[in-house]
Amino acid sequence: MRNNAHNSFRTLVWYASIAALFSLLVIRLSWIQLRQGLQFVQAADDNRYFTHQLPAPRGLIFDRYNDAIAWNERSYAQLEDVTALFPTSKAIDRESALQLLASDSAQVSTKYQRVVAMPAALSPVVGYVGDVTAEDLVKNPSLGYQDVLGKIGLEKIFNSTLQGKNGQDVYEINAFGQRQRIFKHTAPIIGQSIQTSLDPFLSQVAFDALGDKKGAAVIVDTATGEILALVNKPSFDAQILNTKPLSDAEKKQNQQTIQSWFADPRQPFFNRALSGAYPPGSVFKMVTALAGLETKAFTPDTEVLDEGVLKVGEYSYGNWYFRQYGRTEGTLNLVRAIARSNDIYFYKVAEWAGPDAIASMARLLGFGKIIGVELGAENKGLVPDPTWKQQVLKEPWYLGNTYHYGIGQGDILVSPIQVAQYVQAIGNDGTMCSPHLTKNDQPTCHEVGLARENLDIVLEGMLQACSPGGTAYPFFPRNGERIEAVGPSASVKDMLVAGAVACKTGTAEFGAANHQGYRNTHGWFVALVEPTINVADVSEDEPESIAQIAPSATTDALRLEWLKRVKKQGFPSRLAIVVLVESDEAELYQEGSGDASPVAKSILDWIEGKPSLPLPPTIPQEGE
Repeated sequence: MRNNAHNSFRTLVWYASIAALFSLLVIRLSWIQLRQGLQFVQAADDNRYFTHQLPAPRGLIFDRYNDAIAWNERSYAQLEDVTALFPTSKAIDRESALQLLASDSAQVSTKYQRVVAMPAALSPVVGYVGDVTAEDLVKNPSLGYQDVLGKIGLEKIFNSTLQGKNGQDVYEINAFGQRQRIFKHTAPIIGQSIQTSLDPFLSQVAFDALGDKKGAAVIVDTATGEILALVNKPSFDAQILNTKPLSDAEKKQNQQTIQSWFADPRQPFFNRALSGAYPPGSVFKMVTALAGLETKAFTPDTEVLDEGVLKVGEYSYGNWYFRQYGRTEGTLNLVRAIARSNDIYFYKVAEWAGPDAIASMARLLGFGKIIGVELGAENKGLVPDPTWKQQVLKEPWYLGNTYHYGIGQGDILVSPIQVAQYVQAIGNDGTMCSPHLTKNDQPTCHEVGLARENLDIVLEGMLQACSPGGTAYPFFPRNGERIEAVGPSASVKDMLVAGAVACKTGTAEFGAANHQGYRNTHGWFVALVEPTINVADVSEDEPESIAQIAPSATTDALRLEWLKRVKKQGFPSRLAIVVLVESDEAELYQEGSGDASPVAKSILDWIEGKPSLPLPPTIPQEGE
């Protein structure tokens, strides 16, 4: 009995175990079927389908005339195995691609490459694009491996706008991992376009006018702050960075070119117009003048005697005219002091106004601040004052610091774009409009609060600086003719409307003195002008697109295309022009009248259709 009971219990346990195991299998199968079935179906589909990304064409970048200055062109590659999931390919030209498309279109893969108009002049502003990097993927995991991103310039700042939305082809694949038919196609969506205020023709002219000099040129519409040209020299060619080479030889050549840019001590990728910080020299003297006038520290009629050197105790502060030519200029008022860029006068004005007033005026006119141009990487520069010097340098402020401050030397640092904003405000009756690159129907402008009579006095001095007896001798013939046409007693406004140029030259010392006591110098030139543009005889024909204009087009052909656009869409009435010419190892001493002002003259001559005549000889008493 006991054995039978024991056997029955063992049997019961065995059956119970079988039942429990079966129950577990049923539960597991139910879980797999009901709860995880979709996952396995999805996994099976993933093994069955392959998704190929279709990059979206980037949006276009337009100039002020609604012409594309950055656009897309197709590039082609021939696939070695059209059934492979990740086929190898080789780049081919358009003609070869068309032949293949006619016979076996599946062998041809198409992408887009970026093209920039007038790349030497526009590349630092427009920028270039490049492949996604590992760093990009870390920052944005949603990027695809075939995406391209803007690396610098407008391409980078507006990348999310320009990029568009990728499409895709979903392929069925067989058991061997080969592509079969397209199961689903989603077309890419082109990115949005942006319109800029840039004038590519004027940018190219400014670039050419700089010649082999190192520096920058900025041209701004004084009424709106729109930037027509933002040129840097030397530059680089975005096309080389945007383009996929067709051959190994071309690839090697491109790599060598790019390496040479990065190794170039002249820094072709450095945006001098925005990121540079330089002593302004004499183009800062209008700030000193306005600081003194607004605080009533002196009047326009206040006179100062120039004896060549101003002595304070054991220290001497000389005038450039005396240092270079051993001459003095006698008694001067403010207008004459601006025209002659007289250092002695501005030493005294700076002393009367004081460093805090000069610093306040500099900040009021936009120095020491980021403007917010749509490129980033701006240098805010430095506006020093006694508090700054004590806190940073742990030194007191001396009278000599004030003298140097008054003529734009010492610790003051500015960028060319800041100088352009400051000159724009003077030329716009004291209304400052932030320089900007994108078209905006409502520019950001504000009154800086300067008395109109003080601005007129400064403008009168600037007009005389570009007239016979001033410092900008390349403009003497032009201003002489324009002032004679309206009469010397005409108002400043009438002279500007007649096309006379209001300007200021500057030669800024920097660095340590050499064994002869000389420091290297940068050359500055700033101008306000209302150019005369004759479009009466220009045909009504539609202009060619920039993409159709041959790179070898003559200057006259380019200007004709520009005039067609100007006739159709207009041109700013008044321009602010800023030119900076840097010193380098080849040219240690660049100066305002002889090096920077001829660049502006070449630009203005082109705008007005005048031949660039040889400059008059440098007259010692009229150089600065």
